[in-house]
Order: sequence, then C-alpha cells, then structure tokens
Amino acid sequence: MKCFIKKYKNINEYPENFKSYFDGLKSCVLDIETTGLDSKRSKIFLIAFLIKTPSGIKVVQFLAENPLEECKVLEASLDFIKQEQIDFFITFNGLRFDLPFLNTRLEHNYLEERLNLYNFDLYNFLIRNTNLRYNLGSMSQKSIETHYGIFSSRQDVISGRENISIFDKYSLTGNSTLEKILLTHNREDVLQLHRLLSMSLPDIANMDSAMANYGFPIMNGSYTVRPNLLSKKLILNICGDQISNPSSAAFYPDEECPVTSIFNSSTGLYEITVPIRKYMDSFYLDLQSIGIDISSDPDYINGYLILNPRTINLISSILVEKIIKEKIS
Repeated sequence: MKCFIKKYKNINEYPENFKSYFDGLKSCVLDIETTGLDSKRSKIFLIAFLIKTPSGIKVVQFLAENPLEECKVLEASLDFIKQEQIDFFITFNGLRFDLPFLNTRLEHNYLEERLNLYNFDLYNFLIRNTNLRYNLGSMSQKSIETHYGIFSSRQDVISGRENISIFDKYSLTGNSTLEKILLTHNREDVLQLHRLLSMSLPDIANMDSAMANYGFPIMNGSYTVRPNLLSKKLILNICGDQISNPSSAAFYPDEECPVTSIFNSSTGLYEITVPIRKYMDSFYLDLQSIGIDISSDPDYINGYLILNPRTINLISSILVEKIIKEKIS
C-alpha cells in the first residue's frame, strides 16, 4: 500500500451561514474508488481525504498496489480519521454509496470499527433543496461541475468506470503512469467536490430551512436535528438520528414540561414534539414551559420565542441537547 500527500495554498471558503452549523467540527471531504458497485464482492482500492490546514488544504490518498491490500487501505484510513480527529464527512452520494460501501468492506475484512460520523452529502442536499435535477437532467458530479463552470479545470482524463480496468492493469504491472492516472482522478474528485460546496451553497435561498430539511449535527456530531413546524397541529416536531451510542427512552408531558420525547436504540432515531402558540400570522414557543432562557435572542419577547427558520433550528438544537444531557445521559 502507498500513501500520497498533496498540499494546496489556495482554499475555497464555505459560506458563513453553512459554517455556523459546524462550528468547532473538523470536516473531511471523502471519496473512494472501488473495483465494482457490489460492496459484498467488490473491493476498495483507493481512498482520498481532503482536510483544511492553517495554510490551505491537504489531500491524503491511500492506494492499494493490488486487490489483496484492501485491508491495509482501510486500516490506514481508520488511523488517519482518528489522528486527524475528523468529526464529519463531506461526500457526493456518500449516503447511498461511499459510507455504506466502506462499512461493508470493514465488516468483510473483520475490522470491528464502523464509520458512523455525520455525513454532509452534497448530492442529497442539492436534490432536496434546489431545482438542479430538473434544470440539468443529470445530477452526476461532473454535470454539476459543468453547471458551475469548473469541469474544464479537472486534471484527469478518465471516468470512474475506466478507473476499474486501469487498476486491474496497475495491480499486475505497477506501472507509474497508470498509478498517476488513478491518483489524479481520485484527487480531482475531492478537490472538485470541495469547490462545488463553496460555489453551490450561496445559491440556497434559505440555508436555515435547507439545513433543517437535511438535518444538521449537534453535540460534536453525535446527533442530528431535523425540525419541522406543523402549523395546523400547533406543534414543533423535531426528529433526528442518534449517530453514536443510541438509547431507548420515552418521556411524556406533565405539569412541569409539555414536551414528548421518544428515543429508539434499535432504529437509532428519536422524535420530540413541543406545543406552540399562534397569534395572527406568527408562531411562538413558550420558553418558560420548556425551561430554556435565551432572552438575549433578538426574536425573544416577554418569555416567548418568535419562530422562524433560524430560531426553530436554534431552539430545537438547544432542547434536544437539554433532554439528552438531563434525561438520557
């Protein structure tokens, strides 16, 4: 197995309204190359990680010299994630492909660890929050790169499908030219994804609503939060994932607190419902009833919080963390 590192001084900054949801968390752009699409039979032969550094960004790649070195690539990747203290991944279709594939191959190689970090999947995020799939016809990464005018800046000359046959030849010959082709394609995927994130997110009309729709991390990424205001029922419904160490518990309204909370360890999900009030066209949450004081917030008035996309996300994250710390932990 070989390790390759490239550093870049220039860096594309992510929008502030996006970064605010990941304050204090270390991101890592991830992309894998495999010998096929079936995770039970195919193998991972190359993994790229892109992380930010004080002077720019760094791309680290682990390449198997033959299919038998898959386990070495996986072990090196796990060590890298630990050493760099990665808190969440940034992927393109990683929810359906990269992360499930990685965990299947970890299991197949009898490695006990699993990658259960928060995954910001740009493909999934754009599908949910933009009209790109209708405007472009294809939601492949290269189609989106073309839309934002950066496809021509790619340095690779092959497709993912060609990558497989090239690795087959490389594993037999060790040819340095083939090695460079493999590395360049994989490296360009994470570099371009990094650029796409900074270019596509400013087009999101309301980042707070988009993050609520997708689900944002709290408590160092160990939980996600997906709030939704149900106006007809006068309820704030908060769902999410228990990413690490899921618990089972249920708490129901009483005289002290009107909140219903259900945590399920078998599914890794939770759901919290909070009654809200309506006056004219605005919705409010009684902060005293749930034992939370954020009187310094600009949308706080006389013990109530005016609910809008920003404050819904704010109060939801505070409430979920409060319940977990006081009742679950």
